[in-house]
Amino acid sequence: MSLAVDDAPLRTQAPIVVRRFSFWTRATHAVLAASVCGLVLTGMPLRYPDAIWAQPLFAIWRGASGSAALHRVFAVGFFLAAAMHVVGLLGALVTRRLKLRSIFGPDSILPRTEDLRNIPKNLRYLRGRGPRPRFGRFTYWEKFDYFAEVWGLLIIGLSGLVMWFPEEAARRLPGWIVNAALIFHAYEALLAMAFLFAIHFFNTHLRPDVFPVDPVIFSGNITLSETRERYPGWYERLSARGEGFVPDRVGPSRSAVVISVAYLALGLVTLLAVMLDALAETWWYLKAVF
Repeated sequence: MSLAVDDAPLRTQAPIVVRRFSFWTRATHAVLAASVCGLVLTGMPLRYPDAIWAQPLFAIWRGASGSAALHRVFAVGFFLAAAMHVVGLLGALVTRRLKLRSIFGPDSILPRTEDLRNIPKNLRYLRGRGPRPRFGRFTYWEKFDYFAEVWGLLIIGLSGLVMWFPEEAARRLPGWIVNAALIFHAYEALLAMAFLFAIHFFNTHLRPDVFPVDPVIFSGNITLSETRERYPGWYERLSARGEGFVPDRVGPSRSAVVISVAYLALGLVTLLAVMLDALAETWWYLKAVF
């Protein structure tokens, strides 16, 4: 069975869109985004306490101790987002909204050999030498984003727990683990912050076709035209099954634009300040060595 869907708004209903993210997925992302932003704003002053920009943040958080306490609060939110994601996956499996066989299908978030073939195809497309790859529900860079978050949770989360409970960690693990955790935690946080506020934001919200915000993570819906253009393989499978098409509002709300711009502004300003201090720290280190 096939379903032909027109992009034009229905006369008596809201426009037809494609349901991409559930409410639970969007709520999980909201908790994760707020937690990460809070972790950056409370953790980076602790990493660079002598920086000029760290002093106003310490004033807001009532000193280094207040910043550390809030950092742990946001860390709980970080772990909560991970728990929400696992609960969402289990709930989808139990209610059969997610079937085991689909985990390895063409629209899965898991990497597939097709993703490797799509990389050179997409590079040729970007250079105007070939057609756009027929991506499924997730492109290869979106899958990378997903697993980068999993990796970040493991490295930043586990090293953070070691630093949070150093005595307990020293009892059960070699003593050098505590010092290693501090190094891994700091540099993985820098890497994650740089990736999120530069590459991830550019790929999602700063693209010319959706600027200043991609509303899909707020509404859960994506327009038919964007689905056909960006995810043609997924669109064809949805159309053949007659699934996923719902009448709903399209376009970013004012609150979505405000939230996205606020996150981006805070993130880029913090990233710039941290990178300048990191470069200065490197310079003084090299100067002392040589």
